[in-house]
Amino acid sequence: MTEEQLTPDELSDRAWAIVAAAAENRPDDVDELLVTLPWPDLVTVVFGMAQLGVAMLSQGADPYDVDARARVADRVRALIVERVASR
Repeated sequence: MTEEQLTPDELSDRAWAIVAAAAENRPDDVDELLVTLPWPDLVTVVFGMAQLGVAMLSQGADPYDVDARARVADRVRALIVERVASR
């Protein structure tokens, strides 16, 4: 972990590099891309990845629509409850 925070453009590049590494099934590279970030930047990148997930789960709806986002949150919570119950 470093103390130097990245610029917004550098954080965006880092998030896209994580997507590329995940697409190529390279978890060690994802680890390296995350472990070197200071905590505030790590939170920013993880939040950005979660936002990408919300956009994908919005299923064609405007991912910035409050109701569409609420439906995604409800579906994800239901999935969590289902997974916990199955354990």
